[in-house]
Amino acid sequence: MDWKGITVYVTGGSSGIGLETARQLFDNGARVALFARGEKALTAVAGAFRARSDEPEVFSLPMDVSDWEDVNGKIAQAVADFGAPDVVINCAGVGVADHFENIDAEAFDKVLAINVSGSRNIAAATVPWLKKNKGALVLVASSAGFIPVFGYSAYSTSKFAVMGFAEVLRCELARFEVQVSLFCPSEVDTPMLEREKPTIPKETRALKDFAGVLPVDVAAAKLIRGIEQGRFLIVPGVRTKLLYWVRRLIPGPIYRFGADFTAMLGAARVN
Repeated sequence: MDWKGITVYVTGGSSGIGLETARQLFDNGARVALFARGEKALTAVAGAFRARSDEPEVFSLPMDVSDWEDVNGKIAQAVADFGAPDVVINCAGVGVADHFENIDAEAFDKVLAINVSGSRNIAAATVPWLKKNKGALVLVASSAGFIPVFGYSAYSTSKFAVMGFAEVLRCELARFEVQVSLFCPSEVDTPMLEREKPTIPKETRALKDFAGVLPVDVAAAKLIRGIEQGRFLIVPGVRTKLLYWVRRLIPGPIYRFGADFTAMLGAARVN
């Protein structure tokens, strides 16, 4: 696929998967609009992008995906100032890893507001333009969206919801020739991993160790390749694919026994 001149909106564009995906697309000739909550980091990233090209095609706006009024206004501003999107990639997301009893209502609700309502808000603000351009909408979920992970009561809940939301949008938007893709990586080497280290349970760490950690550049490349191939479900990594099919094909009681056994092994590990 030739990305030259394609207008791509990327949320969560100042770090992690969003930043690396935007960088690779930009280097391949795409026009990139970056959105993120932190204005200072976002401005620095946009400046770095402009320095990478003699014909800088980059735009940036601070935006909180959990705030519908902010999203609606900022997307309208971006369309007016930079052009309507051909591809929208919603990478904005947060997580918290801890035992359920330690996650208070505020922290739980924040995860759902950003990951679930944020996905809804980005879709609602951009789908009208994607229908006009016969474009593509990409929602980022996680392997924790099809595998319930010990210690991820908030995060898994949010990513299960994003998966269901994407399935519905795929059905509804197919008639308008809008491609919907759902990206479900396992653990990716991003700043989120560092933020969860102080509270992550041993059982969670044991479960995640099986799937392995993807370098962020590899994850972004797999995401882009999935878009180019027109795939709905993009699951990068052999072990993560294995986990996906195990979850789909193995009867529930057997799968749950395996998950419980792995959690018990994790609890027995010595730090």
